Amino acid sequence: MNLNQFIPTRPFAPEPRFLWPDGKKCAVMLCFDVDGETTALSEDPALERRRTTMSQCAYGPRVGVPRILGLLKHLEVLGTFFIPSWIVERHPKMTDAVFAAGHEIGAHGHLHEKLSNLSPEEELGVLEKSLGILEKQIGQRPLGYRAPWFEINPGTVDLLAANGFVYNASLMADDVPFIHANGLVEIPGQWLLEDWEQFAFNAEPAWGFIPEDCDKVFRLWWREFEAMRDYGCCFVLTLHPWLSGRPSRVQLLERLIFGIIDTGDAWIATGSEIAAWVKAHPDARREIDFDQEVAS
Repeated sequence: MNLNQFIPTRPFAPEPRFLWPDGKKCAVMLCFDVDGETTALSEDPALERRRTTMSQCAYGPRVGVPRILGLLKHLEVLGTFFIPSWIVERHPKMTDAVFAAGHEIGAHGHLHEKLSNLSPEEELGVLEKSLGILEKQIGQRPLGYRAPWFEINPGTVDLLAANGFVYNASLMADDVPFIHANGLVEIPGQWLLEDWEQFAFNAEPAWGFIPEDCDKVFRLWWREFEAMRDYGCCFVLTLHPWLSGRPSRVQLLERLIFGIIDTGDAWIATGSEIAAWVKAHPDARREIDFDQEVAS
């Protein structure tokens, strides 16, 4: 079957969802969630005795992050690293290396806690603890937040705004940024552009599925980038260094980023850069939610 026969001669071309800087067609946010050993410990502290499981997770901060930093330097692009403060304490030189290279560091819990398991008081305590550790290590409070497992509670958005955050990158209700009622910018992601679903595997405790082939994943992510570029969206890629720091996957990332750069019309930016643009240009967003239009 010749699949090219199904390419429309007059493809659907809606108005761009967002107006990006310098006439760029889309924005690209490269996110690295450096969960490391908290991947296991947040599930069960007793897993600390499982040395092979723990070593697989530790591969991220010890090997994956240095390799990814080298790639980003080679390609001359910046990323946004969301790091649990437990990891910051155990891997301070790694954290310093990320910051020294000019990348953004965002908050990501302390032990990668699932917020749904926490009371509002416990959630505040975890946030304050993580902020204190991050500020002590890098000398400044982070502007961005990514919830562990992407899942937030009803009061999380107000909690973040009250603690000085500029943006959240946890929800999935859109494919361009939007502003919450309290002024917090949301930079939405999606499971499609996450490496856990593609590469995660552990025998016991059982995580993930059979790891996917890199060529298949490249096609999946590249096709989504192409379509989001056509529609003026914000391509938010979320990677975990213990998964995507492996050699073949770093080469996959290189192919992907090189292709994005080669288009010449994609804006690769950190979370705080995107949030600043959104704040400064509230009219850049094209609203398509019919109910939202009625409500306004």
